[in-house]
Amino acid sequence: MNTERETTVRAELEDFIQTREFSCLGARAALKRDSITHRHYRRMGEASSAAENHRDLVEYVRTVRPLLSDQSFRTFVATFDEPGTVDELAYEGLIWQHLQLMHDLDSRSFGLDKGATSDPALPNFGFHTGGHAFFVVGMHPGASRASRRFSASAIAFNSLAQFVLLGEKFYSMQGAIRRRESKNNGSVNPSFTVYEYEQPARHFSGRFTEEDWQCPYASRHEPATEDFTAGLMQHGR
Repeated sequence: MNTERETTVRAELEDFIQTREFSCLGARAALKRDSITHRHYRRMGEASSAAENHRDLVEYVRTVRPLLSDQSFRTFVATFDEPGTVDELAYEGLIWQHLQLMHDLDSRSFGLDKGATSDPALPNFGFHTGGHAFFVVGMHPGASRASRRFSASAIAFNSLAQFVLLGEKFYSMQGAIRRRESKNNGSVNPSFTVYEYEQPARHFSGRFTEEDWQCPYASRHEPATEDFTAGLMQHGR
């Protein structure tokens, strides 16, 4: 339901994406093309909000899958009333709790996307909903990086299939994003420079993780039999 709060947060999100500090050019392109799907929920990490988020993301997958191409920039952004401002460690716990609740629901009915896994320790990990794998970007008021410091707690779900379809354009855009990040935020996000593609789950919450970090997320899927990173991600290794 479109509430006054949801409308306000949507406006704040659009303003944030257009700030100098926000680095993701894909999101800026999606905003320009009016291809950002936004939904607002009560609390991140709460079972009822996770169920609503899962329902909406499954519907989004059904709609967006046939629209993906090497020209498309689309994303689904979930925003939340709570938590407000918390530190990065607390936010990391909540985002993974929320994703686990969604995954527990999803895995009862849906399986893996082609080439992706639900094992967060692997380089071809994607957060799955409706049989579609996503790279997740967490944003919140307490983020240390300005490019992740949004006025409300939020989760952006970006299609991994879209990254693959972009091909070489993915790397061109990635380079432009990192130059923008370095110019406007002082440096490239160290999580990407240190860990790059080896474990995408490390990047989801936005916190720079310790070398011995263990992802607080358990896959309910069988192991993957294919690995899309053998083609796309080897480019950057």
